[in-house]
Amino acid sequence: MKRLIERFGKLITASFFIMGLGILLFLLTPLFYGQWGIDTDLIGLIIFTTGLAILLIGIIRRKKLHGWKAVVLAILAGVLLLPLIPLIVTSIYYAITGKPMGG
Repeated sequence: MKRLIERFGKLITASFFIMGLGILLFLLTPLFYGQWGIDTDLIGLIIFTTGLAILLIGIIRRKKLHGWKAVVLAILAGVLLLPLIPLIVTSIYYAITGKPMGG
């Protein structure tokens, strides 16, 4: 683990684990849905894309990119993080009102 962090850095290593968790949740959807009725495919996909965005941010920081390359990777990371916005908004709405959004 120490060599992995030394080779890639903490942020990129953490993104590998986050992406792995997302893939695992996505692949275990039939088991979760069949046993407990929990649909985890979208959650797994969102976790995977979040890990991918963290990986891109880690690459920008580690390679010390400047100019158009940094801008393109930052825009791509921002686009990958767009699915998190509805989750954040509905969580804030639920915390304030105590009711699910749209219900």
